[in-house]
Amino acid sequence: MPTPFDELRERLLRAGVAPRHVRRYLAELADHLADLTNEELHAGRGRADADSAALVRLGTMEELAQAMISRRDCQSWCARAPWAMFSLAPLFSLAAAYFGAAFYLWCGWNLFLSEADTPFGVHLQPIYGIANLYFQAGKFFYIVAPFLAGWGIAILAARQRLKAIWPITAMLLIAWMGGTAQIQASRSGVSGLVHIRIHCFAFGASGQAVFESLGRILAIFTITALPWVIWRIQMARSSTTAGPSRA
Repeated sequence: MPTPFDELRERLLRAGVAPRHVRRYLAELADHLADLTNEELHAGRGRADADSAALVRLGTMEELAQAMISRRDCQSWCARAPWAMFSLAPLFSLAAAYFGAAFYLWCGWNLFLSEADTPFGVHLQPIYGIANLYFQAGKFFYIVAPFLAGWGIAILAARQRLKAIWPITAMLLIAWMGGTAQIQASRSGVSGLVHIRIHCFAFGASGQAVFESLGRILAIFTITALPWVIWRIQMARSSTTAGPSRA
């Protein structure tokens, strides 16, 4: 694809156009440019002159960009409502993941430890038995859930060239929720009902609990944000190497 289209892609993404619309638009432009180039070649122009004339007929970078930027229906939800996409949506996604982990725990508790008052602190043998592997898988998902949510935000921010404030806000909220999340499970002594609760955003009463929560928050935020920060640095270096944009 010609270099001007690479520049156009960056401009459209930074303007908030959804990536799927950008891909379709650039594909259409590429097809149209090929048709124009063939027309110029058939008119007797050389290859270089035909390419230049076709680009002129296609339109300027400003015209091509504004044709998409001006369309409200092509704007992504990240551009339309960033406050919701990077505050409410990440927290709801992580809450849904924790709900799934709690349901998974409840199923395993009733299946493998139906007589136990709590599934925590039970040493299951053998270590490679089905029951132990089941609970370890649930524990693994519970631990990595905030990292998956944070990496999802990083990928979204990278694809749509978002300003730093929004992904950082989302990653901080995810780290706060994930770093303070605590799951409790107990069985009622009278009715035998199973109770599973997940608490988030509270740091605890003791200084040690606060310190541990802050450590988990810092770890989650650092691990989820680091790939995105590296990508931002690489993009900045690429822009410097390529020189100033013509758009």
